[in-house]
Amino acid sequence: MENEKLLEECKKGLGISIEPNEAIDGLILQKLMTVKLFMKGSGVPDEKLDGDLAIGVIVMGVTDLWELKSGEVKFSPAFFTLVTQLAVG
Repeated sequence: MENEKLLEECKKGLGISIEPNEAIDGLILQKLMTVKLFMKGSGVPDEKLDGDLAIGVIVMGVTDLWELKSGEVKFSPAFFTLVTQLAVG
């Protein structure tokens, strides 16, 4: 799945304008790639990671990482559940 499409979906999920914004887009793309790497490492196959079902899970993970405080990394229980379902299902 194209990162541009995922970036737009993440911006919608965060309530941010989908208009290009170099500074914000860079931050979101960093978090987007981190979430995808986490999902891949958790056993989500590439074909599912690049599929439409993964969009909502990726947006949820990016949203979880968006409001982090220094020294804190925390995904929601719902994110973990959905990643597990994609990995196993």
